[in-house]
Amino acid sequence: NVSSAGEEARRRMRECEGLTDALLYVIQTALGSSEIDSKTVENCVCILRNLSYRLAAETSQSQQGGSEELDGLLCDTGGKDAESSGCWGKKKKKKKGHDQWDGVGPFPDLAEPPKGIQMLWHPTIVKPYLTLLSECSNPDTLEGAAGALQNLAAGSWKWSVYIRAAVRKEKGLPILVELLRIDNDRVVCAVATALRNMALDIRNKELIGKYAMRDLVHRLPGGSNNNNSSGGGGGGGNTSSLVGKTMSDDTITAICCALHEVITKNMENTKALRDAGGIEKLIGIARSKGDKHSPKVVKAASQVLNSMWQYRDLRSLYKKDGYSQYHFVGSSSTIERDRQRPYSSSRTPSISPVRTSPNNRSG
Repeated sequence: NVSSAGEEARRRMRECEGLTDALLYVIQTALGSSEIDSKTVENCVCILRNLSYRLAAETSQSQQGGSEELDGLLCDTGGKDAESSGCWGKKKKKKKGHDQWDGVGPFPDLAEPPKGIQMLWHPTIVKPYLTLLSECSNPDTLEGAAGALQNLAAGSWKWSVYIRAAVRKEKGLPILVELLRIDNDRVVCAVATALRNMALDIRNKELIGKYAMRDLVHRLPGGSNNNNSSGGGGGGGNTSSLVGKTMSDDTITAICCALHEVITKNMENTKALRDAGGIEKLIGIARSKGDKHSPKVVKAASQVLNSMWQYRDLRSLYKKDGYSQYHFVGSSSTIERDRQRPYSSSRTPSISPVRTSPNNRSG
């Protein structure tokens, strides 16, 4: 619980010699054993998730080994055509070759193994988190691991860019998508926000739009939730069990924000959202006006609809489905302004909030 006590406590814990190494050692030794679902592993993961909170802002440049932002590797940082590979080539200034990285090859700056605090954000930390997400059944550990990846993948920090690519290279996106189907509201919320941050990477965005769209839409309330015709369904007994229950506002908002990121500057993904039946559900949420959902949820759904309407080439399809501009734009006066703003903690946070150990929490 010390890791949740604020910025100064996090700073001191990060600088505590051997702590990060020890936490990762406990997790590594538990992988593949019955200990993977233990309280010990859960606590270690939750500490690492908390220590991963706001790393770029709370660590020095000397600790980070350089803090260049790789804006050219973000798919939402301007440019004429975000659907082209040119998004990856956008550069700010010539800098030591950092922004020459193509997003595919070996990571720069990784000549030496990480030490101490650097282990928190080094791409090698992705693999144990993904192993936990694929093998663990403890929902608090799953939420913690997804929240850690969510924190590490947020923003335009150089190491966040590397983490997003590392998750793709380690085949982590299918693992996250699979967890959208789990019967646990908090896990789904953390995973949806992690996917939103992963979608800042243009290649991740294309993959998430292609393989996760139906799962994301399926999690939205309303519409016909008996949509089992998708190839993205699959899964076992946990699939769709949460849909019949009342999801929290935070989870519905997280799903809407993930959808918004995935369709931003990507017309193919927007068409996939329409094909998956997302319009009907989003309109149902946006029109609820607080009857069923909070203003935060209504605003998030309205934001997705507004962005969908921006694609002129898709409007004929919308009209064919019986929808008009009114269904997409409505009366939300602040949506367009918010669309230009990066996600911040005042809305659905792109970083996982620090939490105390969930000792008394149960499913």
